[in-house]
Amino acid sequence: MNTRKQQIARYAELVIGQGVNLQPGQCLTIKTEIGQRAFVQELTVAAYRAGARYVEVDWNDPLLLEAQLEFSNPDFLDYLPGALSSRAAERIHEGWAAVSVVGKEFPDLMDGADTDKTRRITTAYYEKMEAWRAAMMRNQLAWCVCAAPTPAWAQRVFPQMDAETAVDALWAAILAAAHVSPDGDGTQWPEHIRQLGQVAGFLNSNPIDSLHFADPTPGPDGKPSTDLTIGLTAAPHWISGASPTMDGLIFSPNIPTEEAFTTPDRAKAEGWTRSSKPFFPFDQEVTGAWFRFRNGRVTDYGAEKGKSVLDQFFGVEGTRSLGEVALVDAGSPIFQSGLLFHNTLFDENAAIHLAFGRGYAIGIQNGGTMDAEALDKLGLNLSSLHVDTMIGTETMNVTAHHTDGSQTPIMRDGRYTKAVLGA
Repeated sequence: MNTRKQQIARYAELVIGQGVNLQPGQCLTIKTEIGQRAFVQELTVAAYRAGARYVEVDWNDPLLLEAQLEFSNPDFLDYLPGALSSRAAERIHEGWAAVSVVGKEFPDLMDGADTDKTRRITTAYYEKMEAWRAAMMRNQLAWCVCAAPTPAWAQRVFPQMDAETAVDALWAAILAAAHVSPDGDGTQWPEHIRQLGQVAGFLNSNPIDSLHFADPTPGPDGKPSTDLTIGLTAAPHWISGASPTMDGLIFSPNIPTEEAFTTPDRAKAEGWTRSSKPFFPFDQEVTGAWFRFRNGRVTDYGAEKGKSVLDQFFGVEGTRSLGEVALVDAGSPIFQSGLLFHNTLFDENAAIHLAFGRGYAIGIQNGGTMDAEALDKLGLNLSSLHVDTMIGTETMNVTAHHTDGSQTPIMRDGRYTKAVLGA
């Protein structure tokens, strides 16, 4: 049996070798908090062993953001140096790969923060980095989001444990979700990606006009928790597990991943739904949220916690419409673990989810080669923000409506039907 250190090293190799599929002579950027120094070192070693030309880390210290929120002159909150954009442009031109490591050193730091200030800082950053984000969302570059524990995050997931025990338990959960077992050489990932690809293949071979989500479990108002129809674009493309860059390089954007997703038409959503797990606009927790849609836009909403965060989020252009719809089988090992990770990378891969705001060009056939005007005409949401919201449960049913008027059951009680799985 491999030691935990050996497993972590294999996870780093998985992120570099199949996450971004780093090529000899290619440069790599890693974005993370300074509390992730140990895992960044593992990634860096794996990258140089894979032949990286250069590894650069964009360190983030959340305590500096806290200081900016509390003490900065409000007139300066929208300022960011132009060097951010020029450095991003250079990386795009040179074809760098990009890894993001999630796992907050201070997960409660933003609780109670001024939501107007956080909105301004966040949107200013995204606007400055628009070219970089667009390059990743159209898969011009290979990118991967992965995770490593911190003591504070681990104790949010395992509050009954001391910090050291919780970190080890969270590592075990992360490695299991990434299909890195205690034994073997880590070859489970390609088989997992193949299985996910079968789901995307079925969805792509049966052109879908819209999806109807129905969860009969009563909400607080006595109505079904979800009765929502989401219309897709005229040329939807489903992606699952792995994607090609514009140059044909296969990579895995998320490790772990359990989803099959596409891009909806931003003007086509009718009905209502409720969140099934916490989610994090501006890094602030929202729980127990509900949304009502008409003509593709959220017309009414509320939350048990974080309503003021939603008020700020929905004040940004495009965020009241959807940019992603993703299916996740309730048999997902992340869902079956019964854990609430308080982290979108994991919680979105435990449940069906939607994203408010910006959509993925790659969720449209040949979308990666289209300009913004063409994508806009097809219904792509071009908002500056993108926030995932989990709605999936073990009682959710999903039905596909096709352009010829026929229907196909996609999920029943949170699980893919036999037709989808080819069983």
